[in-house]
Amino acid sequence: MRFLVTGSTGFIGGHLVRYLVSRDHSVTALVRDLTRAGDLTSSRVNLIEGDLVLGADLADSLDQVDCVLHLAGATMSGAEQGYFRVNATGTRKLCEALARVRRPPRLVFCSSLAAAGPSVPGRPRKEDQPVAPVSAYGESKLAAEHAVRGFADRVSAVAVRPPIVYGPGDPAFVPTLRTMVRCGVVPKRGFGTRAYSVIHVDDLCAALLAAAESDVRLHPEDQVAGVYTVSDGFEYRLEDLAAAMAEALGRRAPAVVPLPGPMIGLAALAAELAGRLLGTAPTFNRDKARELRCPAWTCSTENAVRDLGFHPTITLRTGLTRTLESSS
Repeated sequence: MRFLVTGSTGFIGGHLVRYLVSRDHSVTALVRDLTRAGDLTSSRVNLIEGDLVLGADLADSLDQVDCVLHLAGATMSGAEQGYFRVNATGTRKLCEALARVRRPPRLVFCSSLAAAGPSVPGRPRKEDQPVAPVSAYGESKLAAEHAVRGFADRVSAVAVRPPIVYGPGDPAFVPTLRTMVRCGVVPKRGFGTRAYSVIHVDDLCAALLAAAESDVRLHPEDQVAGVYTVSDGFEYRLEDLAAAMAEALGRRAPAVVPLPGPMIGLAALAAELAGRLLGTAPTFNRDKARELRCPAWTCSTENAVRDLGFHPTITLRTGLTRTLESSS
């Protein structure tokens, strides 16, 4: 197939481009800055420069691909409007460009479990549950899903909602957990159970490709059809994740220490202030702290297995080991 990938210089996007090329697909990568293309600058990847929010001229490129894999988005922002500007407005402008093509290519939108909202420990979230995002990031990804659904009568589209994504080059989850495990202490909010779903980036790439090759699609009037959550199929307590990281590092399992909510909020504020002083984007902020108030972020893969033929293959233990080896 012929693919156009947005967000190709990001963590997931870079893996996806390489994943598709390794399977002999034709790939065009949309990048905002060609100087950041890195190892994407190969004869097997066609690079085009453009910014979706500013209105990239994609007419010629869209007319020559079978599917657009839309990963471009903001995962961290100093202000709520930053999430909506990139995630919602950028997605809407992409859909407008697709709708203008004589034969619009299929669209696979990489959304987020944050768009659906949290779950309850022991009861993974399913696609037919009412959505309830708790963060600005989640609300912006849900707004992006609504934008895609608004064009569903003209553009064949599907949305995939992953939970925590990790793997080589992961900028947040693995580095943060690794640092805490090495310190021997992993903090958690409150005394209750904290449960999470995760997925290795290669399994997510497989899920996105399966969605591209399927015939399922979003429906303008149906909030469930064409939306799929994916994970490695297991639910992990925070203690389980910490123990798995400790095993991969060859260390003893760390102590998981409950912290009161206000301390989490102060830590988020401190991270934001430090980021402003250093001129960098923090990997933790008050918006992410809102998500930590919830006891569980888990999801079911039942519908993705049934409709997309998606089957995760990378266990947490294997995935963490590979990730650590790649950074050593």
